[in-house]
Amino acid sequence: MEKFRVLLVEDDESLCQVVTDFFDMFGYQITQVQSGDAFSQVIGKQVFDIILLDLNLPDADGLELLKALREEQQVLLYVVSGRQDDTSRLRAYELGADDFIAKPFSARELELKVRNALKRHLSTVSSVQSRANQPGVFSFQGWQLEEATRSVCHQQGDQIPLTRGEYELLAFLADAGGAVVTRDNLLNHLEYAADIYSAETITALVYRLRRKFAQTGLDSPIVTLSRVGYRLEVC
Repeated sequence: MEKFRVLLVEDDESLCQVVTDFFDMFGYQITQVQSGDAFSQVIGKQVFDIILLDLNLPDADGLELLKALREEQQVLLYVVSGRQDDTSRLRAYELGADDFIAKPFSARELELKVRNALKRHLSTVSSVQSRANQPGVFSFQGWQLEEATRSVCHQQGDQIPLTRGEYELLAFLADAGGAVVTRDNLLNHLEYAADIYSAETITALVYRLRRKFAQTGLDSPIVTLSRVGYRLEVC
């Protein structure tokens, strides 16, 4: 298989070795760092296909590292942590984590999750590149959603940059033309298009989108239908 580049951010030396040895066996190119400072240094010098990030590091909170990273990059990122409280899990998703894997975990299961996510990511990138000459554009309530720039712009001049998950969610709702989209259908789409696998992540994406719309002073066009799904107000 292609030699995927993995960054493991973990201060437990024995766990680092187990994961590194296992991923080496399957042909990954894995780099390991054990502190927030080392993470910040390496992320500015190297390109990775996926990051496995622990939250409890000796010199930094992984959530703060995730927040800073998402301001610069949209690389695939899995939080791998023994911190399992709901607040930390939801905060990780809000900040843009693609998945949250609780310790202890199976190295084999982690590798399979990473492998499948990277394959889907490559497939999605290839699909986007093939549509590059005819980028998708959706319009609703004065907003224009553009695939080429992965942003949503208002006719009054406001522009909102979007993460991959935010864009794919909004585009799927826009493509429905105001019809209700069930959470199951939305999750099925996002699993392929944005490597999103849980209803919790969808909830976090909707929350982040609404917050971004609110920051412009305009109402969010996303409507929640309790226990059913979502729709976009298009008129």
